Amino acid sequence: MPANSNAITSTVSRPVVDHVWRQAFIGAWQADWRERRRDWRVALVLALGLALAAGAALLASLDLERTRAARTVAAAAEAERWVHQGSKNPHSAAHYGVYAFKPLPTLAAIDPGIEQYVGSSIWLEAHKQNDMVYRPAADSAGADRQFRLSPALVLQVLAPAAMIFLGFGMFAGERERGMLPALRLNGAPLGAIAVARGAVLLCLAMTLSLPAIVAIVALKWQAGGGEPVADPGLRALLFGGGYLVYLTVWAAIITAASAYAATLRASLALLVTLWTALTLVLPRAAAELAQSAAPLPSAQAFRQAVDDDLGMPDDPQEAERHKQQLLKQYGVDKVADLPVNWAGISQLRSEAHGNVVFDRHYGPLFAALASQDRAMALAGWLSPAAAIAGLSSRLAASDSASHVEFIRAAETHRRLMQNLLNSDLARHPDRDGVKYQADAALWRSIPPLTFGFAALDLREVAVRWLLPLFTLLVASIGLAWAALRRLRLGSVK
Repeated sequence: MPANSNAITSTVSRPVVDHVWRQAFIGAWQADWRERRRDWRVALVLALGLALAAGAALLASLDLERTRAARTVAAAAEAERWVHQGSKNPHSAAHYGVYAFKPLPTLAAIDPGIEQYVGSSIWLEAHKQNDMVYRPAADSAGADRQFRLSPALVLQVLAPAAMIFLGFGMFAGERERGMLPALRLNGAPLGAIAVARGAVLLCLAMTLSLPAIVAIVALKWQAGGGEPVADPGLRALLFGGGYLVYLTVWAAIITAASAYAATLRASLALLVTLWTALTLVLPRAAAELAQSAAPLPSAQAFRQAVDDDLGMPDDPQEAERHKQQLLKQYGVDKVADLPVNWAGISQLRSEAHGNVVFDRHYGPLFAALASQDRAMALAGWLSPAAAIAGLSSRLAASDSASHVEFIRAAETHRRLMQNLLNSDLARHPDRDGVKYQADAALWRSIPPLTFGFAALDLREVAVRWLLPLFTLLVASIGLAWAALRRLRLGSVK
């Protein structure tokens, strides 16, 4: 009989506990909203935050719109210039060259990543793998180069700061005023109160993302939905979800610190210290350590090494052997009698030699950049700001991996152009001392570079950024739970 009674009591008590928890959550939510609506300091922090967020979103969207329009016009002008270059030797056209322009996804307006510090276009010509040129930061003032306001900066750095100033007294204030025992005697679960107050704090912080959302919608509407990425919907979904998790981590951290600290001053000091370490110090230290772990040569030293390695465009002895094989193959004694153009064949050989040299130098350079990215991603296990920064720039295609992806595509297109031009030259020998000249038909046969960023490697994204971010979320919730348990046990004494 006692066993049955216990079973009935246990069965009935669970719904009752859930009901009490829900009621406490709803009551705490409503009370916190009322209190914050009446607090002028909350309105001031949100007004300043929204002003910064709106300014950042407006400037970023206008900048992206201007940049896209300028690159579109420049690309069209380059295509016209290429087609109307007139009749000339194909190898002369190869040196005439053409510019290729890097496209920008809409999310790059929210998180410009490294876009301000790397080139926007690349010159495709014979015998050279050129570097990207026209860096936007080179035309900016010194202060703008060092500190550029963007929606990503607002969400990654300023939003947590606003959450701290709005939430550092979540429990520390009541503890300092001696109100926790009365709150506990009312039977309200501290967990429900903490979740409600944390949710209110999260909602307030998410308002800072509204200008960015409006900017994205406006840019997409103006662009007609076209995006230079293979999976724009997935990127946008992960982008929004990642920032939601990031701000939730901060809500849990603030709850834990406020529940742990004995006074308002201690709570604020602890949270400001954590904010400084997690959003400013650790990401910067990770970047410095990554550069030390995989150092890059200076641009001048790298270019000099490539030029030295290029040396002779071809091995003279190997070229002579190849020439003799061609003469024997076609049964002629002189190059002028060949049914093919030896100059075109020589240029094909020269390009093949250069491609080997470029791969030998650029391969390790790109590998070092990838190593730096992997090293910086490790900081995401300690700093949520480092994790969301890496995830955000990857989704926006404004990280170094996406930049290298464009460089590789541009170089592949350059090699295609040279192969088509030199092959055409090789098929048309000079006749009667007159050098072969191609016309617009050949120039039009060269396809333009149409580039789009490849679909995300979901395994890489999950392992490198999402897993650390969710791990920190679980850890921060665990800290909040432990701090609340400590607070609950202490409040009944």
